[in-house]
Amino acid sequence: MTLRTPDLEQTPRLKHFVTQFDDLLRRTQEEASILQRGQVLLEQLVQQDDWLDESFAQPHPERYQQFLLYADPDDRFSVVSFVWGPGQATPIHDHTVWGLIGVLRGAELCQAFAQNEQGQWQARGEQERLERGKVDAVSPTIGDVHRVFNALPDQVSISIHVYGANIGKVRRHVFNEDGSAKEFISGYSNVLKEVTQEFALTTFLQIREALLKREEIALIDVREEDPFAQCHPLFAANMPLGRIEVDAWTRIPRLSTRVVVYDNGEGLALPAARTFQRLGYTQVQLLAGGLQGWKDGGGEVFRDVNVPSKSFGELVESKRHTPSLSAQEVKALIDNKADVVVLDARRFDEYNTMSIPSGVSVPGAELVLRARTMAPNVTTRIIVNCAGRTRSIIGTQSLINSGIPNPVSALRNGTIGWTLAGQELVKGAQARFPEVSDEERQRAANSALAVAYRAGVQRLTWDEFLALRDERQRTTYLFDVRTPEEFTAGHLPHALNAPGGQLVQETDHQAPVRGARIVLCDTDGVRANMSASWLAQMGWEVYVLKNITPDQFNVSVSQDRALPEPVGQVTRVQAAQLKAWLNDRNSHTVVLDLSTSAQFVKAHIQNAWWVLRSQLKASLDKAHKGHRYVLTCQDGSVSRYAVADVKALVKTGIDVVWLEGGNAAWVSAGHKLHPGDSQLGAERIDRYRRPYEGTDNPVAAMQGYLDWEFGLVDQLARDGTHHFRVI
Repeated sequence: MTLRTPDLEQTPRLKHFVTQFDDLLRRTQEEASILQRGQVLLEQLVQQDDWLDESFAQPHPERYQQFLLYADPDDRFSVVSFVWGPGQATPIHDHTVWGLIGVLRGAELCQAFAQNEQGQWQARGEQERLERGKVDAVSPTIGDVHRVFNALPDQVSISIHVYGANIGKVRRHVFNEDGSAKEFISGYSNVLKEVTQEFALTTFLQIREALLKREEIALIDVREEDPFAQCHPLFAANMPLGRIEVDAWTRIPRLSTRVVVYDNGEGLALPAARTFQRLGYTQVQLLAGGLQGWKDGGGEVFRDVNVPSKSFGELVESKRHTPSLSAQEVKALIDNKADVVVLDARRFDEYNTMSIPSGVSVPGAELVLRARTMAPNVTTRIIVNCAGRTRSIIGTQSLINSGIPNPVSALRNGTIGWTLAGQELVKGAQARFPEVSDEERQRAANSALAVAYRAGVQRLTWDEFLALRDERQRTTYLFDVRTPEEFTAGHLPHALNAPGGQLVQETDHQAPVRGARIVLCDTDGVRANMSASWLAQMGWEVYVLKNITPDQFNVSVSQDRALPEPVGQVTRVQAAQLKAWLNDRNSHTVVLDLSTSAQFVKAHIQNAWWVLRSQLKASLDKAHKGHRYVLTCQDGSVSRYAVADVKALVKTGIDVVWLEGGNAAWVSAGHKLHPGDSQLGAERIDRYRRPYEGTDNPVAAMQGYLDWEFGLVDQLARDGTHHFRVI
């Protein structure tokens, strides 16, 4: 269903006004200029009362009506008719955006309001009477709070309003004279019209049923990572609109997977659904009502990222009472030179950024394989840490489950807890785990296999895996859980690298199809079995490859990911041509960089603008104007797909081309990249700032993160769709 609005082709005066106003907003973003020039345009419109269809001029006997006449596709402005019955009035209210009010029929009275020192709303100045053909303005900068009346006691009055947003979707406020306020969204009075639904809608309850039945489903949040991290369903996976072409075929490999797409009213879900459909996905649906529809239906929502794994970690601790020591206790052990080893279960880059004194990098899946070698004396205490809680809990419990004889404890609350205790972290540490003997490897493999059997992990041969992979009705992932270095040296065909500890930590990212099958492999019999034991407890159907020999891991060349063709023709240029253009100031060449904001700030082509594909129009409005736009990103992958988007937004005749190979090709050609954040075309919402990463996080953010983790078990119980069990 959608609102019925005037057909602009049948309403030439309104069409002319909309076209002129659209052109005005393309020329300027300055509010004063918009109000000044827009007033002239609106005066011309309301001085002729022969164009408004009667269906948008009908009064209501009890209240004024607000009819949408036109909404800009990008919500830059909207045109509305206000229809006032005799004597009707608004409460005291604001708009939060600029607005123009022109009287088409009858007359209106407007009373401005301002707050006194006690916060009460009082009338400001005299009432202003607007006669037919006259225009007034409001905005937060010139005065935004008023009350409006129909000036005629026995006639209908109609005014035409233009606002700097889709006003029916804007959160606004109604005020009482005592200063109290109530938030509202006005909506519109238009009747609904039947439309052909481009994509099927699915509800929260239908998704919940699929999850409870363990049916395959990919619930995809197409917002950027930061808004996703603020609020989302438990098993939603984040795949921003601007990365669908690059990521979808790898992360959702079966094209007949049920894919449910949603946003939170930003207008991203429909174009995302169209992109999935263009890529060949045959069961694309929209979540009815988006994120708000999920909440309205009673769905539990979570914040942060990798929430299934983090909530599972909290459940493990609550069930198994995983032992832990406080930061102060661990520091005392280290200071007193006790017989203790500190094993850091994070990725090496995280460990290198900040770590516990004396800590050694042993990413999660490596712990059971290497801990006995690193603590050969059974009385040596092993401390496992991460940045927060999850990986240290899972790492500690992995060692305990495997039967290691040493005393093992997690560092309670990880490096966050260490920092909150006022203790110094080490920066730039380089210590890595050692190799292990064949005897230790076999002992660890026997222990891991026993744990996997207890968890219900299944085993299959390579031929059996290929048979599963060929099944058209199920999704089967194959993950190599060894280190990236081992994977690069040689791996199995069809395998994706997902080091075991990170796979358990980031399952929603690696395997966004909930209900799919997961197959793991390694060359030692330890890392795959231990990782699989956790995935099985997280409700996955999981297998480990058996009877695989190391010489079968013989694919050493990088497998080029299958990627779709971009929309339309893409003109590619090489670094040498771009360099020549940039050296010629008369070429008016502007470089648009679609890398992540972190990559851009770290290194980009000089004078490039960072743009966000999901906010491309706003990014282009902010960037320097050019006669030619060259699109790039770190490796050229994402930018290639944005060429058609940019072409659709710029004037005819402007050249839009793609730097083949992106910034990597620029560097390979001998040119430099430059750091800096001075030319950002959008807010850096593409990455959520994690309270446990880096060395400069606010104390309140770190403590808030820990408090949130402590509440996850209760949230799991309320959600009820997880199928988690702890052995």
